[in-house]
This record gives sequence, C-alpha cells and structure tokens, in this order.
Amino acid sequence: MNPVFLDDMSWAMAIVYEAATDEILMNMARHLRNFKPGEKLPGAFEYQARKLAEMGQVNRETLAIMRRLLSGADAALGNTLEAAIVDALTDVEPALRRAAERGMFGSAPAPPPVSPRMTQTFHAFYQQAANRLNMVNTVMLESTESAYQQTIADITNKINRTQEILNTAAGNTVAGVDDYNKAMKQAVDKMVDNRLIGFVDHAGHHWTPEAYVAMDIRATTLNTSREAFWEREGDYGDDLYYVSTHDGARPLCYPWQAKVISRAGPHRWVTDGDGKPIQVWAQSETSYGEPAGIFGINCRHFPLLFVPGVTVIRDQPQPQEINDRIYQESQQQRALERELRRAKLKVEVEKARGASEDEINAARAKERRASADIRRFCEQTGRKRRPEREYRPINATWPDKDSYNAADFPTAMKNAMRDYFKKGGS
Repeated sequence: MNPVFLDDMSWAMAIVYEAATDEILMNMARHLRNFKPGEKLPGAFEYQARKLAEMGQVNRETLAIMRRLLSGADAALGNTLEAAIVDALTDVEPALRRAAERGMFGSAPAPPPVSPRMTQTFHAFYQQAANRLNMVNTVMLESTESAYQQTIADITNKINRTQEILNTAAGNTVAGVDDYNKAMKQAVDKMVDNRLIGFVDHAGHHWTPEAYVAMDIRATTLNTSREAFWEREGDYGDDLYYVSTHDGARPLCYPWQAKVISRAGPHRWVTDGDGKPIQVWAQSETSYGEPAGIFGINCRHFPLLFVPGVTVIRDQPQPQEINDRIYQESQQQRALERELRRAKLKVEVEKARGASEDEINAARAKERRASADIRRFCEQTGRKRRPEREYRPINATWPDKDSYNAADFPTAMKNAMRDYFKKGGS
C-alpha cells in the first residue's frame, strides 16, 4: 500500500469540494457588490430587505454549482475505493499465493479471486462514505443560506453603527459610499474567513466541507485498503502483519512501527526469514481502536504481510525526536498552504464584489506574503514545497480509476472486482 498514493486520492476528492465552496462564496460576494460613487444609497434596513429578497436566487445558484461540481462524487468514491483495494493487494496477492504454494498456510486450496467477505467489506465502506458525502452536501446548502443571512446582518449592523456615529458627531450626516463599501468588505472578509460548514462533530467543532471530506475519504480509503488486506490474508488462513513506518508518525502510532501484530492470536514469538526471533503483539495490546491510535483517524500507517520463516523486516522508524519534529513541520506546512489558498480566494472575491483597485492590490499583497511565508518555511526546514496544494482549485476533476497502475495485480481478481463494482456492490 502506497500512503502517498492513497493520500493523493483523498486530496483529489476534497479539492473538488473546496472548488465548490470557493465558487459558492464568490457567488455570494457578487450579490454583495460595492456601491459605485454617486449611486443612490438605500437605508440600512432597506438594504437588508433587498438582499434578503435575493436569498431564493442565491439558493438556486448554490444548488446549480453543487450539481455541476459535485454530481460525480458517488462514482468518484467507487473509483477511489476500487483503486485503494487494488493498490493494497497488488503486492500482497502474489506473495500470499507463493506462500500458499509452499505450504506455509497448510494444505487448503487457494481462495477465489474475490471472496464474499471482501465484497461485503467494500460495500459497507462505500455505503458509509456515500452517506457522509450526502450529509456534507446537505450541510453545505444549509450553511450557505446561514452565511448569506449572517453576512447581510453584519453589513446592516455596521452601516447602522456608522450612521449613529456620524449623526452624533456631525448631526444628520448621511453615511457615504465609502462607509457602505467598508461595511461590506469587512462582512464579506469575515464570511470568507469562516468558510462554509460541511460537518459539525460531537464536540461542536465546525469542519469545512473540504477538510471533512479530505479526512473522511482518507480514513475510508485507508480503512478499505487495510480491511481488504486483512480479509485477503484471512482467506489464506494467515493473521500476522507488521506495521509500516513513515516520518512524522503520531505519538500513539510511533511505538508500533515495524512491530509484528496478530489480529486474533495471543502474545507470542516467531522467527523471521533470517531465523531471528520476533516478538508478536496481540492487536488488543496496541493503540488500535483509539481515534489517534494506530490505524485511527488520519493515520497513514498500513499493515504489511508477515510470513514466519520468510519475511525480513528491513524498515525501522526514525528516532522519536526526529519523528516528532517532522510531524510538527508537516502540520505547519499544511496550515501555510491553506492560508495561501485562502489569500488567493480573497483576491477573486474582491474582484467578484467590485472592489476598488486599491483593495484588490492589498489582497494581492497578502497573497504574495502568504507565498513568501511558505517559501521561507521550506528553506528553513528543508521540506519540499507541494505546489499542487498551494493552487486554488479551478476546474477540479474527480479522480479516475484508470489513474493508478496495477500491472502486477492478478487479472482474474481485478476483473472480478470490477464486475462487482459495476453492479454497484450488489
């Protein structure tokens, strides 16, 4: 299993949701355009009533954006999970067959290309993820209406406060175009900073659509890969695996890297391919099952095949202090990338609401500073920039099942799975 490949697939789905969110925010900004010099200004409550009357149109336009950009989500999800299974088993299946032919798992015949357990696993994960995507779509639509109403209320309140201050200071002085436009800029900036809501968790934290989809699809993709591995291993009668290693592992994952685990069996010892004794831990002894534990939420580890007397574990984790530093740096880089994409969006939002050239130039200056922050951070830490994560998602497309290469994957199994997936997992 290739964690970078699986992470890229979840990113490819999340970025389409970010593109939809950006377009919805820009569309709302068009409804909150600047007033032009000399234009007759409505009173605060007249402005509020006029803009609230446009809410039905905003909702229709939001639905049109979501239908255009998000209608392929279910098909893309199926493609993503299919690719995850193929990626998970590409190396494992031939290794299991070779071990079975050598009698490592007893005398039972090789299992069929696709077992009922594997198809049930795929269907369960697919249905769960599809339901969550539908929930995100519903929450997005509700959040758009709420954000539009709140922004109009913010603008109205700001105009009212400005009018009260001017009336007190100068007596019946009417707020001008600049005051109205300043109120709108502040409210629209706040709307963009808050983004839309795609999910609210049990702790009351608000997730943006793209952040929740990235987390959920990444977790679902990795869980599908892992379960496919475990189910296929179980088809052959084996239950041992060892945990992959990668830089920047989380605290509860780090101790279990390169350790041999038994899913069902008790703590024991076996020998590896070099005849070296290897300790086997019961899965129940690990951090498995905890949200931040091994194979938990956002965990990028995966199981690797361990056959006693055959497998030799070569990979070993980095020293913990190096691992922890890399983990923190990766989190900082993701945050800087989000800030740069947000800064680029604000430039386009300023244009959409008819901002002045000075306001647009100020937004562009913030974009340049955000880009410089990433460049400086990468120079200081030696990390590689990820340009694809710094661009605003424009014309984002769903991931395609043909974008992965599985030339070594047994043709019979691949065809059997694709026949199953074409039927919708039935």
